[in-house]
Amino acid sequence: MPTLSRRTTLVIGLVCFFISSAFLLEYFLSSTPSRPFGHTQMAHLLGWIGLGFIGLTFVYPWKRWRHPNQVWPQRWFQVHMVAGVVGPLVIFVHAGAHFHAWVPILALLTMVLVVFSGLVGQALHYWIFHLLYERRHQMAFEGMTEDAIEAHLHDLALQEEALRWWRCLHGPLTWSFVSLALLHIGGALFFGGL
Repeated sequence: MPTLSRRTTLVIGLVCFFISSAFLLEYFLSSTPSRPFGHTQMAHLLGWIGLGFIGLTFVYPWKRWRHPNQVWPQRWFQVHMVAGVVGPLVIFVHAGAHFHAWVPILALLTMVLVVFSGLVGQALHYWIFHLLYERRHQMAFEGMTEDAIEAHLHDLALQEEALRWWRCLHGPLTWSFVSLALLHIGGALFFGGL
């Protein structure tokens, strides 16, 4: 099995395991069917904690937007990826399997789509960097100078159409989730969700 497909299988398997575990944890935390965990103070606190983690995911794109020509902020990308998985898992424990209102259901669904599109984007980055790494060695073997290699690789990276299409999907999905999450939070606060 190729490395990418093993890695992809592992990531998808782990995500499914953690989502199932979050729902199972919420099920055990719901002490009575009349008052699911999602309607308790602790669940609301978990919602805010999950929102905090999700808020951390916006530091990386903000840094990229503010300084587009600087070197890729790898540590913030790692924070982006970890918080982009941990935050939704905490939100799954917060929400549980109690689907009773359209806005939270749509927010949860768009959150899942954002996470999966993020996983696809990470796989695309991995694949493209792997291809560029191979191309770098091939050009070095052909005797190109380091400056020429860097310029050529930079042009190849900018022309990568798969990443452009992925950005056209991930960005709007993210802002759809943010809008729905804000509607959910506003509705919960307005109707006494605290």
